[in-house]
Amino acid sequence: MSEANNAWRVDVDGQQRDIEVEHSTMTGKIVVRLDGQVMDEERLWFSKERMEFPVGAHTARVTVEYAYGGFAARSALHFDGRYVEPLRR
Repeated sequence: MSEANNAWRVDVDGQQRDIEVEHSTMTGKIVVRLDGQVMDEERLWFSKERMEFPVGAHTARVTVEYAYGGFAARSALHFDGRYVEPLRR
């Protein structure tokens, strides 16, 4: 299991929205979901990938980067420019 696999819950104009990241260490594939719907799919080819998408009138930015010399990856969410602590690690 990749350390990049994370989930966040953000309050968007009074409504709870769920953002999830799944990362495969075998293929490098990254899937970002908003409330279960795929928002972006990428591969982690380089040291870092950034994916941005709108959530209502707001902006979510997910960053996935290699860690531990490329043997693992980690992810982070910034919502309207602010770091959001994940629900799970």
